[in-house]
Amino acid sequence: MPSSAYGSAPATFLHKVVAIVSLIALLHGAYSAAQHRLYLRLTEQPFSALPLDIVVQTLASLIVLCWACTHVAGAFQPIRADIANGRRSWDEVGSCLSFASFEHRAKALSPTFALDSGRAFTV
Repeated sequence: MPSSAYGSAPATFLHKVVAIVSLIALLHGAYSAAQHRLYLRLTEQPFSALPLDIVVQTLASLIVLCWACTHVAGAFQPIRADIANGRRSWDEVGSCLSFASFEHRAKALSPTFALDSGRAFTV
C-alpha cells in the first residue's frame, strides 16, 4: 500500500469496514456493560467491577476504532505559516485591526472633542 507525502496511507475499503465493525463492537461493549449492571440490580447483588470480557472488548474495540479512524480521515496537512504569510509584509502581519477600538473614553482628552449637551459624560 503506497503512502502519501506525509506518511499516512490512503483509506481503503478495508479501513472503512474495520472502523464500522469496531464501532459496532464498542457499542456492543457499552450495551453489555449496561445489561450487566441491570442484571446486578435485578438480582440485588452489589456492583464491584465489570467482567473482564466486557472491559477487554471495549478497550480493544476503542483502540482499533482510533486506528481505523486515522486512516479513514486522511492525511494530516502541515500548518505552514510561511506559505500563508509569504505574500504579506511585516506591517500587515503585525497589525491586528480586529482588536482596534476607536470608541473609547480617551477621546475626551482630545482638544477637538465636543461634548453632546444631551447626555452626561463622566471620565
